[in-house]
Amino acid sequence: MDSNITASNIREAEGDLFDAPDGTALIHACNCQGSWGKGIAQAFRIKYPAAFTVYKSHCDNYLKDPQDLEVSEAPPGTGQISRRIRLPEGSALIIPPQKRDYERPRGKKHWIICLFTSRGYGRSLSSVNVILENTQLAVVDMKNQLDVLRSKEFGPENMGIAELRSCRFNSGLFKVEWAHTRNILEESGLEITVVRPVGEPA
Repeated sequence: MDSNITASNIREAEGDLFDAPDGTALIHACNCQGSWGKGIAQAFRIKYPAAFTVYKSHCDNYLKDPQDLEVSEAPPGTGQISRRIRLPEGSALIIPPQKRDYERPRGKKHWIICLFTSRGYGRSLSSVNVILENTQLAVVDMKNQLDVLRSKEFGPENMGIAELRSCRFNSGLFKVEWAHTRNILEESGLEITVVRPVGEPA
């Protein structure tokens, strides 16, 4: 995998996101409706059907029992926003490696991290500013959950998270310029390798 290493905590590389060693957590952006229907989300659904079931159940539970949260954070440059969000919007879901996934042919023990950055998808896609605010909230939630996970002991069948990798999430079907999401990741301080497909411009 060719890479371009800078002083940033975010390392960008060309390659296959899914060609990562056991114990890697793969980060991507999700809607709150339980759909991994297009783009890289569809690839996640095909490669990790058991993880998809966990994600969909998580969304379905909130759709059946709505829970609102008042938030007043906003990414730099977008202005202060105070609004009510409906969970899981603005949160993270960390899914441990699922046995049914890694026992498939060529399967790996990957953690899947879902960042709920848009309430809907397609015509119901959230605005760019809302997606960025949700991304900031979800990254904070992810970081807090990772701190808890890393403070625990894991056995060989439930290994801890060895490293974090992500796609250039939000920049595809969610139509957000990658630089804005990258800035949020840089501010988090997390060490993340961002993998883009071979041939995609840097």
